[in-house]
Amino acid sequence: MLDVGFNELTFAAVRDRLGVGESTLYRHAPDRDALVRIGLEQALADVAWPALAGPWRPMLESYAHAAWQALAAHPGSATEVARGVVPAAMAALFVDVSAALMRAGFTAEHAVLSSDLVFDLVADNRRATEHLDELVSSAGPGRARISADWFVDEAESASGTSGQSDTASVSPRLAPERAALRESVQAAIVSEPLAWFVAKLDVVLAGITATLAPQSADT
Repeated sequence: MLDVGFNELTFAAVRDRLGVGESTLYRHAPDRDALVRIGLEQALADVAWPALAGPWRPMLESYAHAAWQALAAHPGSATEVARGVVPAAMAALFVDVSAALMRAGFTAEHAVLSSDLVFDLVADNRRATEHLDELVSSAGPGRARISADWFVDEAESASGTSGQSDTASVSPRLAPERAALRESVQAAIVSEPLAWFVAKLDVVLAGITATLAPQSADT
């Protein structure tokens, strides 16, 4: 499955790659989602996952990085996960990490919420990257086009040509804060995907530390 790639994953492509008949393939995978699950299982099995030990924060952070890299290694995988195609290995991974958080002092509810926050961020960031970098057939206009369109729309809004009411331009459109925001938005759009993910992950982990982690826990 991984040799075919998630973006090109069809019964015909897998059948041709493996050199097997259609009936043989159907015995192992009755539909495309089953093919995707098999591929995701293989992708996860290839990962050298970190140890589920030590302080909770570096453990959770290391799992987030490992999961991000696992999805990055197989373009299209995050888009499939975002559809809700979840293999047994992914569910087991979630439970293992949550159990490690409980051993670190989290309640079951807070462990699940923390794991969900982190792994949702991983999947969402990778899915967005697949679409922004046009790595999947269902991608939109792409990172460069979005960056260009953003500033065209901003310029039109500033000049009053976008059809918006005058109330939208009460504040000076060239105010220092607006210029700074435009610069930051541009930087976010064109930023290296892993760097932007790490910045978001730091915020999420800080939030977990402040609101969900036991205050006596070793972080």
